[in-house]
Amino acid sequence: MLYYILGILAITAVHLILFMKCYERGIRYNRKHTIASVLFSIYMIFVIDYLQARVVDKLSEFFVVTLIFIPIGIIMPLIYRRFRYFVINVLFVGLFDICIVILQGLNLGEFMPVFIVFTLFGVLIGFVVSKFIRITFKDLRKSLIIKKLKKRVVFLSMEAEILVVSLLVLFFSVEIIEKVSGNNYVEKFDEKFEKTEVNKYSKIYFAEKDNYERYEAYAKIYPDMEDEEVVWRVNSNLDQYFYDSEYVNLADKNTDDPLLINKFNRVAEDFEPVKLITIEETYQSTKETSKAYKKMKSDMKKLNMNIYVVSAYRSVEYQKNLYNNYLKADSREDVDTYSARPGYSEHHTGRALDISHIKGNINAFEGSEEAKWVYANCHKYGFIVRYKENQTDVTGYMYEPWHITYVGTEISETMHKENIETLEEYVERYVNHKNK
Repeated sequence: MLYYILGILAITAVHLILFMKCYERGIRYNRKHTIASVLFSIYMIFVIDYLQARVVDKLSEFFVVTLIFIPIGIIMPLIYRRFRYFVINVLFVGLFDICIVILQGLNLGEFMPVFIVFTLFGVLIGFVVSKFIRITFKDLRKSLIIKKLKKRVVFLSMEAEILVVSLLVLFFSVEIIEKVSGNNYVEKFDEKFEKTEVNKYSKIYFAEKDNYERYEAYAKIYPDMEDEEVVWRVNSNLDQYFYDSEYVNLADKNTDDPLLINKFNRVAEDFEPVKLITIEETYQSTKETSKAYKKMKSDMKKLNMNIYVVSAYRSVEYQKNLYNNYLKADSREDVDTYSARPGYSEHHTGRALDISHIKGNINAFEGSEEAKWVYANCHKYGFIVRYKENQTDVTGYMYEPWHITYVGTEISETMHKENIETLEEYVERYVNHKNK
């Protein structure tokens, strides 16, 4: 962006000088020519910026270079009188290319001069097209070109050269200053500009300014993802590795009933829910969880279906032993897909239940009529199926149709109504950030 700003300033300065010279000598000002010349100059900024920052060494890149130089071959003969001769175009572009090669050497430390052949080929194609335009639309060239003067005026006849040379001097100056100082001013300016411009995420109420760069990086990895999804995912730290200590939050720091427990939100080693009651047999849960579960179970019995608790509250110490036992059979990477590390399990809250229609057998639950019913109706009782099949990249766990979590009917109904499939998304939209 710095090159474009400085380039446009340079172009403006050159054209102002040309205008003043025309005024002093009584030469008629051609507005259409000036507009065309300014647009051509801006295009040349793009060409210089594009070529000086890359080494062209692939066939596809040579093709792109050819396409880039076709407009140059078209425009110059239409707006600058001297360029109606092809040899002038070749000399001009050849010298221009040599300057680009030097810039590549300064900027990249290497260059591939063979690209010059393709620039000239592009100019040749453009010149042929321009010739056709001049023959077919004679009035067009007359309206764009400065009328021939009785006495040759150098600053007008060399207008194209003056403009392009001024741009090349600008690029060379910046490169040399950066080399001498050891600072990349262009990169620093571009970063600052990106931060100060109106960001597309600013319209999303739950977006955080400090995360803008992370949003951009995540969006590049998932270009088809909607902006709002990018935002809540990054806010949930899904652009980081699970269990990364730098991003792990102590969920029970300011509450005795944390809502979200996952691989970035854990509880303390000594955490225990305020009050636990027996939910079924020897299993314990919070009072609200037990009440909702019994109501759901009662309604299922009316439909000749039944469910049983297979697992409920677990202490951090219990989870530690469970997790370590799994590690004896599987790798940590595999265990992490089906078991939480101690402190990171929803079962610590007393609101998570593993259920099945067969006592003690959660694996049999998947695909059963009871599982289908729970999936479709548990939200009415304040539960959510926490680890869904299509959200493993969010939760970090395999599909667990038997694992339901009590969140209360207000949350579960909102999630159902708005098709929010994970607690992570809900928390970002309605807990951590309230819609303004």
